[in-house]
Amino acid sequence: MADMPSARPTAVHCYGIILHHRRRWWLVGFPDLDGTPTAAYRLTGRLTSAMATRLGHDADDAEASRDIAMIQQGSRCWSGEFSLSPARDSANAFDIGAHPWGAEASEREERLARVMIDSTLHPLPTGFLSILSALPQEDRPVLAIRLSGYSSSIFELLTARYMPTHRPRSPWRDVSGDAISDSGDDILGWTPAEDWIRPV
Repeated sequence: MADMPSARPTAVHCYGIILHHRRRWWLVGFPDLDGTPTAAYRLTGRLTSAMATRLGHDADDAEASRDIAMIQQGSRCWSGEFSLSPARDSANAFDIGAHPWGAEASEREERLARVMIDSTLHPLPTGFLSILSALPQEDRPVLAIRLSGYSSSIFELLTARYMPTHRPRSPWRDVSGDAISDSGDDILGWTPAEDWIRPV
């Protein structure tokens, strides 16, 4: 799985999802439409000055005109083609330098983008497979892992089933059949753990 860029990032051009998640803006890169994300890039939340000028924003109000929200006003998640430029005043972060086209992100794209960001911020413990690299056998109980919503721990473990055929919009289900997303964050990874779960 790709990680966040290291020191002194270089310019990036890719198809991806712009998303406001975990109190900041991100670009999650995808190799193509309906693909699996490959990297999460921290954004400053700003456009480059050149892009703001191309969009015709008011140069007298420099900060407002460079706000990333000016691209898709009222939206906190959208897809498109982007060029990123390393920020001069923020290490390992980028400004948006070009955005030739944009569209509404699909539910799947948004969900996988969140997973990519969370997995980048908090790499999975040894022994767990990322859902971005492998998925379990359908409807087979596994031990799943996601971020905890509590301050006492980073991760939370739960028994879950992956059911894309019957529940394509929310495929991860708990053992009772309820959507995992109803009770917390997205599933980031899993492990068979058959000796513990003993599926039948």
